[in-house]
Amino acid sequence: MPFSLTGKVVVITGAAGGIGSETARVCAGLGASLILADREDPLEIAGELRAAGASVQTCAFDVRDRKACEDFLQRVPRLDVIVANAGYCPWDDWNDPDWDDVFHETVDINALGVINLLRPGLDKMMQQRGGRMVLVSSVAGRMGGLRASPHYVIAKGGINALVKWLARKAAPYGITVNAVAPGATATNMVRDQVFDEQAIPLGRMASPREIALPIAFLCSDAASYICGTILDVNGGVYMN
Repeated sequence: MPFSLTGKVVVITGAAGGIGSETARVCAGLGASLILADREDPLEIAGELRAAGASVQTCAFDVRDRKACEDFLQRVPRLDVIVANAGYCPWDDWNDPDWDDVFHETVDINALGVINLLRPGLDKMMQQRGGRMVLVSSVAGRMGGLRASPHYVIAKGGINALVKWLARKAAPYGITVNAVAPGATATNMVRDQVFDEQAIPLGRMASPREIALPIAFLCSDAASYICGTILDVNGGVYMN
């Protein structure tokens, strides 16, 4: 069954968040063994999934810490899939006096943090001669988003470019690299933010599950010939 993840070890960062936890639920439902990571152990979602019979481990580290990422993946004996989902989206103004500091934090989490994870992840997958990498980008990296600030747009635009570079590097080893680019999604990241849903052709924000399902698809063997693609999941805001 190509849509199954049975027997696959799936690492998900940002697993405590809305998209991360929903991706964990979907992947667990497809039979994956999960390793869930966040800045603090994502115990709530792990407990929920274990109670449902899933195999789940947790780990706490900051993706901005290169050594922590390397140490984490060194402890993982087998790695079939990485979902690089950890992200940060501040809702500030670039005229704010501390904006430069927020810029560096935003890029460090959303761009450098992905590289810190995927660099050692690629080495491990190359030794295994196979694997899947799924990066979580954003419609903001495609066309500026509906409300995003420049630092987030820059970071996610960089992720979209990284997908192409990394996919070419990884493909000869049987490793696929792709991204999902969500639009506005009903998670804590957008809490208290107001979006013009009339600007979304489907007329509403996405649910986390509507993003998690395409992520899980790219993790599966059903996506075995998809390589270097950014899958737009944004209700029609950006049509590629």
